[in-house]
Amino acid sequence: MKIGDYTVDMQDAKAYAAVEGLDGRRWFRLRLFASLDTTSGYDESYGDLVVESAEEDGGLVVTATAHSSVWESRVTTTRFLPDRIETQTVVTGQGRLTEVHLLGGRRTPRGFLPSGSELQKAYSPNPDHPTRVIRDALEPATISVCGEGGEPGIQRWLFTPAPWCFAAAVDGQWAGFSVVAPIEEQNFTSYHYLPVTGGFSLRLDYEGQTVVDGTFRTPQLVVHLGGDGPEDVLVRHRELLDAAGVVPLRTAEKAEWWSGTIFCGWGAQCALGVRTDQPPQPLATEENYDLFLERLAAQGIVPETVVIDDKWQESYATCRPDPAKWTDLKAWIAARHAAGQRVLLWWKAWDHESAPVDACVTDAGGDPVALDAQAPACVELITEAVEYMLSADGLDADGFKVDFSARTPSGSSLRHSGSRWGTALLHEQLRLVHDTAKRVKPDALVITHTPNPAFLDVTDVIRLNDVLRDDTADPGYVARHMMYRAGVVQSVVPELGVDTDGWMMPSHAEWREYLTVQDRLGVPALYYVDGTDTDRYDFGPEDYEAVRETWNRYRSAGNL
Repeated sequence: MKIGDYTVDMQDAKAYAAVEGLDGRRWFRLRLFASLDTTSGYDESYGDLVVESAEEDGGLVVTATAHSSVWESRVTTTRFLPDRIETQTVVTGQGRLTEVHLLGGRRTPRGFLPSGSELQKAYSPNPDHPTRVIRDALEPATISVCGEGGEPGIQRWLFTPAPWCFAAAVDGQWAGFSVVAPIEEQNFTSYHYLPVTGGFSLRLDYEGQTVVDGTFRTPQLVVHLGGDGPEDVLVRHRELLDAAGVVPLRTAEKAEWWSGTIFCGWGAQCALGVRTDQPPQPLATEENYDLFLERLAAQGIVPETVVIDDKWQESYATCRPDPAKWTDLKAWIAARHAAGQRVLLWWKAWDHESAPVDACVTDAGGDPVALDAQAPACVELITEAVEYMLSADGLDADGFKVDFSARTPSGSSLRHSGSRWGTALLHEQLRLVHDTAKRVKPDALVITHTPNPAFLDVTDVIRLNDVLRDDTADPGYVARHMMYRAGVVQSVVPELGVDTDGWMMPSHAEWREYLTVQDRLGVPALYYVDGTDTDRYDFGPEDYEAVRETWNRYRSAGNL
């Protein structure tokens, strides 16, 4: 059957649909069923799987009704429309969801059956490699709110979460796999592209934290064909979300000062640390930040915004200045204001240091592991901390650089309040921060690394995040990779600003090369003062001149 720019050939007995382009290009053999596993066991289809088709509005609607080993009923509905393919599964019964397999599932006695494909290349909007953007289609990929750069084998903490959309190509033609759901239904932690030889499937991780008692409907998965490239696929992804009405309304108005050049002290703390054999966190002091800004000013470099980074506070959860490092942070911020500058405070998501246990997610032993944004004690804690940091009666800071959102708690044995988990729980935490900040100071700036349209209402600027290192890469790889990251942001959340970041630079040469493109990607951010940390390169007059040139180009382009 011809539908739009492709054809569908139903294979009812094996419950898949062969999809080909009008030019004869073979795209997929899409499985028409799913598996929704639970803590009590795998969801396996058995016996006859009834497939029914009906033409509707120029397309084809296919329902696949299965006998399930764990659910009272399971029905997958797939709509083949002229510009896309939509699929969604509904189950009834009781269970705690662990993994939801899409475009594939278990069917006895054959085992797990993925969809077939002719895919050659794949793309993830989640940066997980220093140089590779487009990969072989046989390499898996993960988009997640969980990850940690210090853990071996986990390189997915930079965008948490990236947009829920993978892209893949056949003969240079691109398709997208978009998860479409409102944020309150995004109670999963990760979205996986899982290839096999000659095929693939997709998976959402619920970790046993979503309880089904009655009916559960999976997020809609949309396969859209015909993209000219990965960024084109991401633009289409955002269009699908808008059309479905699942993008939250953004109410915060952009303030002019948000576009000001940024100095973040973390890189300078690290550079000082490697030269003095100290960890960087103890170096977030009033004395050092005065020295950083004085040295930059002496070179004619005066940022509009200053970020005080980790660890200015005595405890992460309570957000009070460490008196051993800051004699009077409120007065220091007032002095920056008098100089025409704004001050952002680094805020560590999820960290429960000094938080009461009843404000926390706890492990199987009852010990706290992370803040729990749905616990009343946590709501009170975060609200009070934000009010203190931003209010005139408190520190009177101007906003936050939110970090470590990748430490979203993960685990089926964890205990928490409320029904939200994973992505939805991270959004709830950021909503508390963002909404409280706007109530206290309407032009407060909240910077996150969540370039996902579901987070449009809880962030103002997207930070491109840390640089990944590859000593074998061709020169200039940092600039190229950061351009890819900026392309993701601009494709899916073009209404938000971009903080270009600038740490950890693998070398002085890569830092200099990145300076040449920063002003084209977003707000230039400077992390270093005297030199870099990784190769311990000490700056000379030409390095400060390069910073001034970048900032002057940015300002002369009318960004301020």
